[in-house]
Amino acid sequence: MSKLIGVFGGTFDPVHNGHTKIILNLLQLISFDEIKVIPNGVPPHRASIGSNNDRLKMVYLAFQGINQISIDEREIHRKGPSYAIHTAREILNEFREDRIVWIMGSDAFSEIDSWFEWEEFIDLVNILVMARPGSKIDTTSKAQSLIKDRQVADIGLLEEGAGNILIVDIDPVNISSTQVRKNIGCGEGVGDLILEDVSDYIEAGKLYTKNI
Repeated sequence: MSKLIGVFGGTFDPVHNGHTKIILNLLQLISFDEIKVIPNGVPPHRASIGSNNDRLKMVYLAFQGINQISIDEREIHRKGPSYAIHTAREILNEFREDRIVWIMGSDAFSEIDSWFEWEEFIDLVNILVMARPGSKIDTTSKAQSLIKDRQVADIGLLEEGAGNILIVDIDPVNISSTQVRKNIGCGEGVGDLILEDVSDYIEAGKLYTKNI
């Protein structure tokens, strides 16, 4: 029997409670057999501050104990920019019998036409866009045009083929990695922003203390 596998990538610099809460929320809404969390090795749209090794270890700490989560290290170990299209091709080749759904936030999806080989990417995979209730994507954007042409009503309609888009309302969590780094750089607390194990790791390694 085929499995429903989600793919959730990001810089995770550092991973924070927003990341874990939205994934837990998503698992309550949709019966994923597995969600692969994939830290970018060389993010194509931004420079990472934490090292690959540190970001990877923090992701393991943040998602430990969640049964449906697996940490996928392929982009961390790949040379060159972490383009989603390359990862999509590999995963689709490895899991040919399963249903693959790419998970991303509405902010990331709104810039989909800036992604490397984006037109092939959106034809290769089904995409689940996590949106804050009431949030809107610019009506003049390419992303909105794609939604108009490709949106489906429920996860069951992603079972066959690719190129479809499902929008799911997720409980909003107003936390960003930028805010976490800023707080650490200013000597402010982050206890309500990141998990204790991640906080302990950051403190032990004195990470982000010079980055505001």
